[in-house]
Amino acid sequence: MDLNLRKLPFALLGFYLMTVVSGCAPATYRAHPQFETLTKNIKTSGFTAPDVRIYEFTAGGVRELRDDWCSTGRRNVQWAFMDGLNDKALKLKPIPSDKEFQEELEDIFALYRAVSTSILLHTYGDFKFPEKQKSFDYSIGSIEAFLKKHEADTLIVITGYDEIATAGRKALTVAAIVAGAVTGVMVVPRSGITAVTVALIDPSGSILWYNAKASHGGHDLRNGESAKALVKAILADFPNLGK
Repeated sequence: MDLNLRKLPFALLGFYLMTVVSGCAPATYRAHPQFETLTKNIKTSGFTAPDVRIYEFTAGGVRELRDDWCSTGRRNVQWAFMDGLNDKALKLKPIPSDKEFQEELEDIFALYRAVSTSILLHTYGDFKFPEKQKSFDYSIGSIEAFLKKHEADTLIVITGYDEIATAGRKALTVAAIVAGAVTGVMVVPRSGITAVTVALIDPSGSILWYNAKASHGGHDLRNGESAKALVKAILADFPNLGK
């Protein structure tokens, strides 16, 4: 799992460069090749607290996890998704993240993060696998027993990642821009990436629908309105299920 966590920032950076810096605005969602068939009987989806990780990003490029920021970001992202999904036909069933279900949820999120990293690396950015582009088929392994326990047809899994630049990091960026203007050589250190992913997963563990959005210094998950704006963009293409 450590390896996947180390890869994650690079996967997000590649995804960001592909979708934002290039100036293109393609549809970023991915759907299972049998999406229509597999979703026709979906009525209820389990919904649990997102896994949100917010880091302080220092001038030296060090990322330090901030638990207080994570709590705020988790709350903002959760409410933004609940509000956004309220307009969809899918009925949400809250799954408590208490001690009784904590271990199961941790396992699900660990598997999802590993698979999500692979999705970002191989269906977005510069490391695409042609077969995965042609047929989006990813799984985290069976979660049938978990869904039966909670009387849900599918599970919505959400993650958030944010880097908040320190004053020193911002000053370094400004200095690099000034130096580049003088020398003609522009090498500007990034100020931080914000990204959110969401997946709709069926009992077999297959990811039926996936989307991710990333921005460079354009959002802050600690801010409710900023989180809501990013989530709104992610859910713009979310299908109306249960109709």
